[in-house]
Parts: sequence; C-alpha cells; structure tokens
Amino acid sequence: MKMTQISKYKALNARHNNLKQLVKDHWQRDSCESRAGKGIKDREQFFSAIDAYRYEKSPFIFEFADFKSGKNKKVLEIGLGSGSDFMQWLITGAILYGIDLTETSVQLCLERLKLRGLSADVRIGDAENLQFDDEFFDIVYAYGVIHHTPDTEKALREIHRVLKIGGTAKIMMYNARGLSFKYNWIMHALIKKFEPWKSIREMVFYHNESVGTKIYTKEEVKNLFCRFRKIDIKTIVDAGDTLNFQLSDKYKDDILVKSLQRIFGFIKYFRPYIPSRLGSTMLVQAVK
Repeated sequence: MKMTQISKYKALNARHNNLKQLVKDHWQRDSCESRAGKGIKDREQFFSAIDAYRYEKSPFIFEFADFKSGKNKKVLEIGLGSGSDFMQWLITGAILYGIDLTETSVQLCLERLKLRGLSADVRIGDAENLQFDDEFFDIVYAYGVIHHTPDTEKALREIHRVLKIGGTAKIMMYNARGLSFKYNWIMHALIKKFEPWKSIREMVFYHNESVGTKIYTKEEVKNLFCRFRKIDIKTIVDAGDTLNFQLSDKYKDDILVKSLQRIFGFIKYFRPYIPSRLGSTMLVQAVK
C-alpha cells in the first residue's frame, strides 16, 4: 500500500485509544446477518432465516469459499458473524476452528453446533494475535473481517504465519472503488455535513458498520499480500452496491438513509449490468 494511505489510516486510528474495543462493541451488538432472524423465537428457524438472507444477498460466497475444498483439512475461520459460513465448512467435512472478537458470535456458533449435535474448536480470538502454531492450517477464511481490525497488516502477517506452505487464504475485503462507499460519501460528507473536502476513506472509516472500517484498491491489496506467492483478486457487485439490503441497527431509525434506500430501490434491477470493478466486495485468494 502507498505510504500515504498507510499514514492516513494510522492517523485515523490514532484518534481513538480504544478503537479495537469500539469495533468489538459494534459487532457484539449486531452480529452479521443476525437482524434477518430478529423476532423469530424458534432457534432453528432463526438460523435458517439468517442463512437464507446471507446467501440470497451474496450467492457468490459458495463459489469463492468452495466449502467442499476444506474436507479433511484444517480450516480456520476468522470472524464468525452469525455462523452461516462456519456451519458450511463443518458440514462439508472440515477440521474446523473458529475465532471471533465477540462473545456474541462465539455463543451463536456454539448454539448452532449444539442444535446439530456437532463439535468444533470455537473460541474468542483476535485476528492480530492468532493463538495457533506456525504452519498449522490448510485454509484460513475471513469474510469481511480484517478491514475492521485496527492493524490489518498485522492480521495478514498472522494469517500468513499460521498457514502451511501451499495453504490458501480466502479473504473478503472492501474495494475502494465500490459504489456503496460512494453512496456513503454522498450521504455523510455531502448531504448530512456538507464537507465535500472529506475523503471517501474517512467517511467509510466513521460511517460504514463499525468505526475503523478500511477500504482498499486492488493495487493496495496486492501490496498487503506481498508475502504470498500467488494472489487472485476479483471484485463483485453486491447487495450494498444496489441498496438492496436490510438496514442494521445503526441505521434502522435514520430517516435519510431509509428514504434514499426507498427512492433508489430500482437500482437492484440493474445489478447484472453494473461493471464488476464498481463492486464493493473484493474476493482475494492467496497461496502461501
């Protein structure tokens, strides 16, 4: 990554002496996709609703993760969300380990395991300080996680360390060219605060999910993954780029956000025609 962007994120991080705790607090309250099951009392149905929502909005996860490739292999998932992908790895035969910064996600995964009569190694953990031996895993999977941790570079060093030679990292990160981040800038920098001089990166840092969210260009990602010998990067237009998603608790009462989503709801019909380079989802596969 260019030094200017490294310096920019370090400067933004430095404004908060408790940034990781702020990140944890956000996801503790609002685990990924958990809102899709709100109000459903039956826990099997609760988890089914979450899974249905996740894979309806992001059907490309199956091709990217290739869950069956983990059969009989040691797989680590970093950042568990509500456990949808975690369970996919497990039922397709992976020797599975999972960590999350939050107690909420760990408990959700443990509950899912109990409901299915299955077991796996699930624990509280930090992407920047993985408590595993060197060259331990065949696959490390982190979908939309390491761009939230304050020191993304350190998290990638840790991922590289725990992977076996020839092992694969499957990482989703945010594409700085993505449409959803342009919407974010328009809404927060232009409409709400009228501060057009503020950068998209700064607006995303403060107003996209947890505080501290980072976005990267393809070239920056290549630099971040420089320790790996083979890197494949693909960008995807996702539900966020077409405003076709359920609002999180952070924005569910924001009249402006709700109004814009309603007014521009027609964009979802153009999803197949939007160039992939404008997609906010960046899928990275890197071989050690």
